[in-house]
Amino acid sequence: MKDSNSISYFKNIAELLKALKTFTPQSNLFHIHRHEEVPETHSSETQIFRSDTFSASLLIEGEAEYKIGIEEYNMKSGSFYFMSPQHLRYYKKTKPWNGFVFLFSSEFINQFTKTNIYRKYPFFQIDANVQLQLNHKQIKDLNGLLTKLLSIYQGNEKDKLKLIYHYLSIVLITSKKWYFEQNGHKAKLKNSDLLSKSFYDLLETHFFYIATQKAEHLFTVSDFASKLNISTNHLSDTIKKETGKTATQIIKERTILEAKSLLKSTDLTVSEIAYFLKFQDTSYFSKYFKSATSLSPTQFRDKK
Repeated sequence: MKDSNSISYFKNIAELLKALKTFTPQSNLFHIHRHEEVPETHSSETQIFRSDTFSASLLIEGEAEYKIGIEEYNMKSGSFYFMSPQHLRYYKKTKPWNGFVFLFSSEFINQFTKTNIYRKYPFFQIDANVQLQLNHKQIKDLNGLLTKLLSIYQGNEKDKLKLIYHYLSIVLITSKKWYFEQNGHKAKLKNSDLLSKSFYDLLETHFFYIATQKAEHLFTVSDFASKLNISTNHLSDTIKKETGKTATQIIKERTILEAKSLLKSTDLTVSEIAYFLKFQDTSYFSKYFKSATSLSPTQFRDKK
């Protein structure tokens, strides 16, 4: 069912699982199942897609080829990997899977905390290394947590959603510890000051709207300032002071990451990508991309 000439978008857990021909979830807040229990109708290869869901998967056994965001991954026994609404995704199962996959929505998390998920858990960011390779003890510990999470999901416990949230938090906090152990603290979270946090949150929301074709144009610094009800100069000065980068630089970096993801994950033409990202002119998009990467979009796509 792979079609690299287009990008499918699934707005919730139910839509995604229906497209993958697996299970009907209890709700669009949270879902978990074992890989080995999926129906035979399950798609072993997907098209390029994006989903308004966060998800993570543990392969205790099995293999797969994955594209997540701008990177390609070979998943194998012990791989634990993460995907977010930011990420373009594609996978091809190459050996049968045993393990777990769980999915949740931002609405589910927001019932219990207003913490920004991308900020708290760096493996969900678009440019992160989303794959952890776990050792035997880590697999055993995680298997125990996910088994308990599945039991709660399938049961009728009092305060079921609250229990799921707390067990999910333990899984994600533990994963963050492993993430820093494997990637070092070069994977720092972005500045947590109130204004910069609001700016980054709005930036990710805007790019999700672009990805789902709900945005009319690519926001400038003045657009973000207007949304935040502050002056353009105040936003620019504050962001520069807090991050060492201008707001314009940050917007450009995020735009380039999205462009790289589209170039590496799809067969959309450069003109189609320029249009997708709300550039009015393909030539300008190419110059914009080259000024940031020293490569044309075509050269970047062809680079191994």
